[in-house]
Amino acid sequence: MDILETDAHYHRNIAADATSRRLKLLPFLASCGLYFALWLPEPSWVSTGVKSLPLLSLVFFLTAQAWGDGAWTPLAHRVRWGLMFSGVGDACLVWPQLFLLGMVAFALAHICYIWALGLRPARPWLLLLLALAWAGAYTTLWPCLGGPYVPAVGGYGALLAAMGWRALAQSPPRLAMATGSLLFMASDLVLARDHFCAPVPWARLIVMGTYYAAQGLIAAGAPRASPRWKES
Repeated sequence: MDILETDAHYHRNIAADATSRRLKLLPFLASCGLYFALWLPEPSWVSTGVKSLPLLSLVFFLTAQAWGDGAWTPLAHRVRWGLMFSGVGDACLVWPQLFLLGMVAFALAHICYIWALGLRPARPWLLLLLALAWAGAYTTLWPCLGGPYVPAVGGYGALLAAMGWRALAQSPPRLAMATGSLLFMASDLVLARDHFCAPVPWARLIVMGTYYAAQGLIAAGAPRASPRWKES
């Protein structure tokens, strides 16, 4: 096989691999569309299942991708755990009495994402910036909080800011995961304002739209093992 044939074969494999990734993401996109199309009232068992489908689809995406590549990367494996905890959190938040348990599940998801991204490079100035941003946001939420939610929201927000710090601090940059972390923070701030303080117009649409986009970008941005065709 000469150089031109090798190059053409390589580019065909790249195109086929990209198509395969898009097909693996179709269940996620379809389940997101189903959630918004049905727009089921909450709480109900049916709405719980429909709300959780996109996260289960992202778990399928990462699992299918690793199976196709023949190996997991540590980062992708930990992101998968984060997605599974997020799915539990999604189910809990449908039921008002399980809101605190949902926060715990999402806190565990953020710990998994932080674990996946690691603590290097540190970029302390970025950590300081996000810590100050969260402190400012928390001061606006604090008068609305009571009981266990005072420390719970504070601690959860600190984990959320830490996850954003690790996603934004990566070198080379992981743009998909960084963008996903910012959308996650925006989603949770709108959710907190709507849940604890005062109704936010179109809150559910804003929260779920930014949230699904965030999780999709985090999953799609998780690095993968070298595909088998690159080794042949």
